[in-house]
Amino acid sequence: MTAKQRLSKLVSVSGDPHQLALAFALGILLGVLPGTGAFVAAGVATALQMNVPLAVAGALVINPFTAPLVYGASFLLGRWMLGDQVAKHLIVRIGLTTLAGNVILAFAMAVAGYAGVLLFMLWFRSKKARHAAGH
Repeated sequence: MTAKQRLSKLVSVSGDPHQLALAFALGILLGVLPGTGAFVAAGVATALQMNVPLAVAGALVINPFTAPLVYGASFLLGRWMLGDQVAKHLIVRIGLTTLAGNVILAFAMAVAGYAGVLLFMLWFRSKKARHAAGH
C-alpha cells in the first residue's frame, strides 16, 4: 500500500472531522509530554471513545527523528520563560526548564495539529464530494 493510499484510507474514516482532529491533537499532546506516548494515547482515546488510530498517529509525531528537535525547543522555550536561575543543581535546572517549555510546546503543537487535520479533512471531503458529483 502506497503512502497516498494509506493517507486516503485514514482521511476516509467516517466521523465528525472535529472529533477526528481532536483525537489527533490528543495524540500529539500525549506524545510530546514526557512519560506518555502512543500506548497512553491509545488508552485515553479508548476511554474517551475517540478514534484510536488517529490518536496513535498523533503520538507518533514524536519519534527518534523529531524528539531531539522537540526537546531542544522545549529547553530553549523553558529557558526563555524561566531564565537561568530556576534551581542551583544543573540537572534539576535543565529538567525543570525543559519540562516548562515542553508543556507549552505540547499544547501549541496539539492546537496546530488539530487545526491542520481539521482543515485537511474538510478540504479532502469537499474534494471527494465534488469528484463524486462529477465536477
